[in-house]
Amino acid sequence: VSFVFANGSQEDSGKAPVLRVATMPLTAGVPVQYAADHGFFEEEGLNVQIDYYATGAPINEAIAAKEADIACSGFASVYSLANADCIWLADINTTGGMGIYARPDSVYANAPETNGVKGSKEIVKGAKILEPLGTVAQYMTEGYAELFGLTNTEITQVNMEWAPAYQAFITGQGDLTAANPPYSYKLDSEGYVRVGSFEDICGVQMVDGCFGRRSVVESRTEEVTKFVKCLVKAMDALQAEEVRYEYMKEFYALNGSTFSDYDVRMEIKDRAFVGTDYMSKPEYKIGEAWVAITDFLVRAEKITEKNAPNVAASINNEIISKATGLNISK
Repeated sequence: VSFVFANGSQEDSGKAPVLRVATMPLTAGVPVQYAADHGFFEEEGLNVQIDYYATGAPINEAIAAKEADIACSGFASVYSLANADCIWLADINTTGGMGIYARPDSVYANAPETNGVKGSKEIVKGAKILEPLGTVAQYMTEGYAELFGLTNTEITQVNMEWAPAYQAFITGQGDLTAANPPYSYKLDSEGYVRVGSFEDICGVQMVDGCFGRRSVVESRTEEVTKFVKCLVKAMDALQAEEVRYEYMKEFYALNGSTFSDYDVRMEIKDRAFVGTDYMSKPEYKIGEAWVAITDFLVRAEKITEKNAPNVAASINNEIISKATGLNISK
């Protein structure tokens, strides 16, 4: 039996050395907690402690400080991978539903559209965009500027977590906001205009996923493989829409996230868990999006050219292959 405390930790049973897992009360965290709540870790003899963080940036800090062994996180994971101290173990979910939003009466909402994205160099230059820096929002925002021949210095990025950015934007602050579910769904339903989706802006399908500290993966390979096995088992169980719907409603409520029934249904529509069936597709490659993302971050001077090769080198297909019994490529 597992317990969710205010800080999101699973109770330490003391039966085995603790495997500390850092995640978020968002899509990537759902199968982790599902595996805990349904005894999957216990069945494998694992003693997993789950700690929740607001975004991926503090998760990276926990990994760097050796306060976490494994992370289930999103875009910010790339910075840990670039440091050469971590190994990418599994994709968890696709990340649909994100976008950049404008007020309906603004010049941005009424700008010309190219390949599904509204804007122009003259219009977007100088825009103030509300977003949590160090997350996929920053990648999306700077990709938006780049589409129109602008650099990140030609727009203003205001650092706010997802919820405060949404609240600030609907009260009139900023020109645009980069939004993630459930806030993107709220903006859709409230009549704000999505000037571009993540996929149209960035030209890549992002995934959230699981990575571990290299020293932990190499010294505790069997435990890490069992953890990944449990993660996949949970993702397979969550393929059933009603199972996922009921569990996610409870998960978000317990962790204080304001997801309505509509938000949960939309997330299920927009975000697929990368279970056994998904990984069985002939074209599937683990961590495929990271190469394109790394190239962008080098151009944006967020990752150095020296560190860039560490990202591709960190992607490990052996553990996920062993955990699933599939021959997964990278």
